[in-house]
Amino acid sequence: MKKQRKADTPDYRLLIAPHFNERTQRYTTRVVLETVKTFAAFRYELNVRETISDKSINFSVVGLSTPRLNLPASGPASFSHEYDDLSGTYLLSVEGLDGTISTAQVRIGPKQVKVLKPAGGRPLEIITDERLWPST
Repeated sequence: MKKQRKADTPDYRLLIAPHFNERTQRYTTRVVLETVKTFAAFRYELNVRETISDKSINFSVVGLSTPRLNLPASGPASFSHEYDDLSGTYLLSVEGLDGTISTAQVRIGPKQVKVLKPAGGRPLEIITDERLWPST
């Protein structure tokens, strides 16, 4: 018998927060998308198709790939990127491997990101402060 998954359990967690990039000496918006599920053998990389247009940010998970370094380590699969010019209110969506979409509305400013409307659709854990992110 197949194990039933709780409908209110998120598959992904998303960090979207202001970040100071030490290398470029500029403020950016850091986005990290990772699976809630951890993997025992490797920390896989999430392959994500990202689209930013007008006032929407879309992340579509298209698969997993093995890490560049083949050192064994357990943990979630993740995707990370920094964006230079995000400012204002955006409709944010995350599409999982199964095609289910979570959407939220966020306001991105130079000093903080605020969730205006929590994720609808499949639950998505959104964190807007790097200090609260479990992997940093």
